[in-house]
Amino acid sequence: MYRFTLAEGFEPSQTRRAVGIALVVLAMGAAALAVGCGHKSTDTTTATLPTTTKATPTGPAVPVTPPAPAPPTVSHYKLAVNAWRSGDRDGAVTEFRAAIAEDSSKLPPRLNLSRVLIEQGKAKEAVDEIQQVIALDSTSGSAYRLLGRAHDFQGQTDSAVADYRRAIVLNDQDGWSMNNLGLVQIERGEYDEALKTLSRAVELSSSATFRNSLGLALEKTGHYTAATEAFKSALSADSGYTKAQTNLTRLGALTEAPGTPAVDLAAQALAFMQEIESWRTPKN
Repeated sequence: MYRFTLAEGFEPSQTRRAVGIALVVLAMGAAALAVGCGHKSTDTTTATLPTTTKATPTGPAVPVTPPAPAPPTVSHYKLAVNAWRSGDRDGAVTEFRAAIAEDSSKLPPRLNLSRVLIEQGKAKEAVDEIQQVIALDSTSGSAYRLLGRAHDFQGQTDSAVADYRRAIVLNDQDGWSMNNLGLVQIERGEYDEALKTLSRAVELSSSATFRNSLGLALEKTGHYTAATEAFKSALSADSGYTKAQTNLTRLGALTEAPGTPAVDLAAQALAFMQEIESWRTPKN
């Protein structure tokens, strides 16, 4: 029996034509199906490609270095003290005045400025500054002690004695005011008074300076043996204290008068303390 196949009876060109027709038919069928499913066709079709967000590559975190802190501001007062300690008195004066300009109510800048001015030999300027301190605080024993130094430097020993006494009344433990008062008394030839004053100062402190001053008072009152012990004691406290060594050497050439009574330093100090009480009592 003869079997007929689709390809039989067709030349190659006829086969290609048949395939093309078949494709057209299929395309028309697909379009009809799309319309049936509710899809609209437009004259212009724009194809939009899906977009993707490209991730930014990440690496290890880079540490952020914070800005260096600003250097601390050094106060004028501290600069003044540093300059003073280094021997730059002019620089110290400039910085102390700057500190006072910033806050005129603070006492330490004025007090230390006064000390530097006295060291520079400018006692009159120092007095002006000290008076400012007293105007701010009339109970400042330090101010009266410095005032005594300034007046003594100017040769005004009466004022210096009054200043030191005022400082001691305000603080009867102020050994430095007693030491300075005793030296002014020696300067004025008041040796017995100086012995009482300096005996009390040494009771308050074993300072080599105080012991040397007491030695001077003992020497001036003829107590050479006791003066020798005082100078040696000063050197025991400070072996490099040249003033005490000089005084001890000078005293070695002196001979104590026969029969000179021993001195009772405790009794001398007590007598001075009693004097302080009399200074506190207003005179009529």
